[in-house]
Amino acid sequence: MKIHVSREGNAYIYKVSNRSGVSESELKSMYYECDENGLYRRIYPASLMFEHDGRLLENNYNNYLMDKENEIHTDDRKIIDNAIEWICSVHENNGIKWWLAGSAALYVRGIDVWPHDIDVMTYKTEIEKLQQAVGKYISEPFHHVTNWVVKGFGVVYRQYKIDYAFEPEEWVDGNGRVDFGPYAQAHLEKIKWNGRTISVPPLELHIKSNAARGRTGVVDKIKAAIL
Repeated sequence: MKIHVSREGNAYIYKVSNRSGVSESELKSMYYECDENGLYRRIYPASLMFEHDGRLLENNYNNYLMDKENEIHTDDRKIIDNAIEWICSVHENNGIKWWLAGSAALYVRGIDVWPHDIDVMTYKTEIEKLQQAVGKYISEPFHHVTNWVVKGFGVVYRQYKIDYAFEPEEWVDGNGRVDFGPYAQAHLEKIKWNGRTISVPPLELHIKSNAARGRTGVVDKIKAAIL
């Protein structure tokens, strides 16, 4: 699979230029939709947090797709450790406030899970610093979001896919507290990992989100770690 990135007005359009080996259902799972010409594309809204370099977006995104196709980081602990180490270093050097959610937060606690991506939670106050710190690694535009679980989103690719989410909406914990919600953000715990200090949600908050995805094995591991 290969994509071409173009700018239309204030939005970025990701057009699939080669979908070899990728099914329609896979494209839809990646949020690509078929237009009237039979071409698949994904539109990133006009509410960008800052200006992006379209050539960098295209290059970084295609590097991600290539590594994904070749399963570059499958079961390679060194690569994910390097990615987390890089995140810690970049954020510390630039004074960026952040915390870790999702399976990566379980991983740094020493629980036997394998993150498909790294979920970084941060704040709108950090937008300008993030632009300077990670701008050349962005693969999907950093943009403001409405009617979703967070207020903003963007993706960085540096050997590993790193999802940046900005500030959970207040209603996220409405049906039970989760690891990426406002309660988690207000009750972060600091843990040590490879000599670094990382803020993560309370362990029990991971149960609901993993149970909702049918990850019973992960739920069992979390419960065992709590005991």
